[in-house]
Amino acid sequence: MKSLTRVAVSSSSTCLWLLFASSLCTLCFCHQNSDEVKCIATERSVLIQFKNNVVDRANRLSSWSGDDCCSWSGVVCDNFTHHVHEIRLRGLPDQHGYCLGSLFDINDTNQMLGGIISPSLIKLEQLRYLDLSCNDFGFSPIPSFIGSFQNLRYLNISMSQFSGEIPHQLGNLSELLVLDLKDGYLRSENLKWIENLKQLKYLDMSGINLTGASDHWLHAINTLPSLQELHFASCGLTQIPSEPTRVSFTSLMVLDLSYNFFEGLLPGWVFSLRKLTMLDLTRCFIRGVNLGSQGGFDNMPSLRTLLVSTNTFVNTSSLLNGLSSLRNLRFLDVSGCHISDPILGKLQNMSHIVHLDLSYNYIVEEIPKSFSSLCNMTALDLQSNHFSGDVSELLERFCECESPKLELIALSRNYLTGRLPEKLGRLKNLGSIDIGYNMLTGILPRSLGNLSMLKNLDLRYNRLNGSLPESIGKLGKLSNLILDHNSLTGIVTENHLANLTALYALSVGDNKLAFDLVNNWIPPFQLYELLIGSCNVGPLFPSWIQSQTNLFGLDLANTNISDTIPNWIWSIFPSIYFNISHNNITGILGDVTTFLGPGPVLDLSSNNFHGELPRNFSKLDLYYLDLSSNNLSGSLDQFLCSGIQESRQLSVLNLANNNISGGLPDCWMNWESLVILSLENNKLSGKIPSSLGNVSSLESLDIRNNKLWGEIPLSLLNCKSLLIIKLAGNELTGRIPASTGRNDSSLKILSLRSNKLEGEIPNELCGLSSIQILDLADNNLSGSLPKCFTNLSVFSGKTKPTAYDDYDRFKNQQPGSISLVTKGRFYSYSTIVYQVTALDLSNNNLSGSIPNELVSLPGLRYLNLSHNRLTGRIPNTLGEMAELETLDLCVNYLDGEIPLSLAELSGLNLLNVSYNNLTGRIPTGSQLQTFNETSFTGNALCGAPLAACQPVTSGTTDNDDESDGSTDWILQAMERCILSFPRRNEDQARKFHSSRTCQFENTTRGVAEITKQIQAVNEVYKLHNLPEFYKDPRPHISIAWGVGDIS
Repeated sequence: MKSLTRVAVSSSSTCLWLLFASSLCTLCFCHQNSDEVKCIATERSVLIQFKNNVVDRANRLSSWSGDDCCSWSGVVCDNFTHHVHEIRLRGLPDQHGYCLGSLFDINDTNQMLGGIISPSLIKLEQLRYLDLSCNDFGFSPIPSFIGSFQNLRYLNISMSQFSGEIPHQLGNLSELLVLDLKDGYLRSENLKWIENLKQLKYLDMSGINLTGASDHWLHAINTLPSLQELHFASCGLTQIPSEPTRVSFTSLMVLDLSYNFFEGLLPGWVFSLRKLTMLDLTRCFIRGVNLGSQGGFDNMPSLRTLLVSTNTFVNTSSLLNGLSSLRNLRFLDVSGCHISDPILGKLQNMSHIVHLDLSYNYIVEEIPKSFSSLCNMTALDLQSNHFSGDVSELLERFCECESPKLELIALSRNYLTGRLPEKLGRLKNLGSIDIGYNMLTGILPRSLGNLSMLKNLDLRYNRLNGSLPESIGKLGKLSNLILDHNSLTGIVTENHLANLTALYALSVGDNKLAFDLVNNWIPPFQLYELLIGSCNVGPLFPSWIQSQTNLFGLDLANTNISDTIPNWIWSIFPSIYFNISHNNITGILGDVTTFLGPGPVLDLSSNNFHGELPRNFSKLDLYYLDLSSNNLSGSLDQFLCSGIQESRQLSVLNLANNNISGGLPDCWMNWESLVILSLENNKLSGKIPSSLGNVSSLESLDIRNNKLWGEIPLSLLNCKSLLIIKLAGNELTGRIPASTGRNDSSLKILSLRSNKLEGEIPNELCGLSSIQILDLADNNLSGSLPKCFTNLSVFSGKTKPTAYDDYDRFKNQQPGSISLVTKGRFYSYSTIVYQVTALDLSNNNLSGSIPNELVSLPGLRYLNLSHNRLTGRIPNTLGEMAELETLDLCVNYLDGEIPLSLAELSGLNLLNVSYNNLTGRIPTGSQLQTFNETSFTGNALCGAPLAACQPVTSGTTDNDDESDGSTDWILQAMERCILSFPRRNEDQARKFHSSRTCQFENTTRGVAEITKQIQAVNEVYKLHNLPEFYKDPRPHISIAWGVGDIS
């Protein structure tokens, strides 16, 4: 879309100076091939010297021989004086007039002249026209002698690889009408030399470094009264002066100041340029408009093109002031200007606009039904806003035009609904349809096949259904067919694709399409992108793909392939992206890696590859490698370190969920670009090497659920780039290094659960100001709870949890899930892990009271302190934890009453305070009564959801009581029995608690279930030489209480 604007503007802006140029040489061209025209011998000699000094790889000057230089290619002589008037040696331009170069094709570079420009040219005293643009003079300075051509009217040496300071001698060209110096390697600190060019009508210095002239560039331009076209784009200018109050270049028709750094208001003098037809202020960091006494855009009646994209207009009305009165306005681009106010209603009467771009703003507006008179519009771009409404109504308005001119419509990333109308086929000029990322429903209209000019069809991420119409196969110019992430069904055959000779990208993945193409079918196209993941392609690899030899990306993930990888797949191996994950593909990686070439992304995860990791994989220079969830074995050392001699660019390495054994290698210095390293759920053993902490770019490390042992290396926890550390489920020992808590840490997730760590929780952990999930559960940690957790900015509510944006650049690669335990159950968070804030210190030997500071964290959503030795009361400040959703304090020695503030936590959906020494009534009038009795059992509590407190008596109970809570009395009695054992047997008593796992279903328990609990108690009874329980628990209720009285 942007290219359409630029091409249109470029075409109009160059017409003026081309007109000048052609008028200069009208007489010269009339008879340049006439027999009477003979060049002057001395000037011929000058041209031969010029030829001998330049490098002409394409032999463009092959005609420069013989006596008559006036007949040479690129040389124009005056018909009467025979003097050389023009030298036209412009390099190879593209279709829009831009120079081609090595970025496009080496053959284009060979078309360029190079070498040295001979100073003998100054002898061509009558030279009026010199064009050496689009060549390559090797970053040499502009020859200063060019300023000696007193009669020169036209000078174009743009894009010819000159560098350095622009010679001030160019100011001597007092007759110059056109000056084009645009380039990216020139500079000018002082523009005073321009002031002598009083006749100048066209000036282009785009791309030249004019930062040093920021304070006086406008003063210099104001001395050029004849100037009609000015291009100062991308010049590094930092000022757009509010002076002068009066401009002298009032004949200016084109003003291009785009891509500079003005960072201010657009001054009023701009609006005094009444003849202006084109104004380009794209990305100038303009914050608003200073209207002053000059008025607004309504003072520019001739304005046809207004481009103010990517600026930040604080006041939208100042931008739009007067636009509706511009009857000649054709092109309007206000994209990326941070506009939030409704705008379409203000533009609905501008039927003369042919190109409207409001994309990448924050406009919240329903497309008004009165937004009509669209029959002249060729391009409408509203993408990436908050527009709503029925897209079918808008499209039908275009279809109702007698001769619709629409060529481009871009409405993606909005909130549009509706269907694509069947009338869509009437828009014969449509070249691009982009309505992706909306909420469109319905089927694809068959009339799409009538859009013979269509090159781009992008409807991804909608709710379209139905089948793919065969009429799409008529679109011979279609290059991009992008329909992924819809609900399309049906079969795709060669009838859909056979005539799409221009197809470049086919992306229909994440639909319910099935590809049914004949085995020997050869497509008529060469794709650069084939993305058909989650379609039905299998069970064999589709053979027609082997004809696609230019692929950049290939996605066959989750396509029901049950096959071995054919050898031909590596001969077409895409250079950017290759994904065959989530299939049933078998084979040994050692057999296929010999076919692999360099490629940035390779995803073979979730298949049935087996065998050892190949030794030569380290020779591949990949950017992303995912081999997770296969049956791979072998050694990481052989895989990563064997034969490696230099650093690799690998950023993501995922080998999780395999059978890899051995230790972690010590060659991480060669993988310094790693950002994500996932090795979880393998059989790795040994110590964590300290060199792993020296990978300065590492952001996510997941090596949980292995058999690693030893202490956590200090270097790892000092790695400043790490956002995620998951070491859970290993056999790590020692203390948590105190230096973990560094103030400059960006760490968001630290999971050390299920290891053998010991000692106290270091206060230095409170230096992890960005932490969102801290999981130290299931270790041997001791001591009291730190009081400094209020220093954690996310927990304390000072900052909000943030998404890990850095992972967006890795396709489908998430930072992993996190599992949290409440009431004995694991809760896994993956897609919303960014929103979770959690502190889990459960299953340790922590003692002492719960500090008020710990339960005064308004940003914390999950708190688990269960299975410790905590004593004292639950602090009243618990009610300050406004975000708390889960609270687990079970199996501790907490006493007192449940604080009333707990009832204030309206978002609490999981609660467990069971098996403590809590007493009193459960607070009423809140959601606490919505929790079942297992959340409170094992205490001396009463009130809903528990029954009212009743005195305990000896003896048996009636059979009728078995269904109304008698089993709970039994369990509570057993619990009190165990808790009353002497202190030296506390560990055995707590073992019983753990066997309970703090969870019971909210159902009436029968004798069989109680028997299981009694069997768990029997082991403890034997330690005290007490009589063993019988299978019928009811006669022993009084015995349980009796044992409780021993202490």
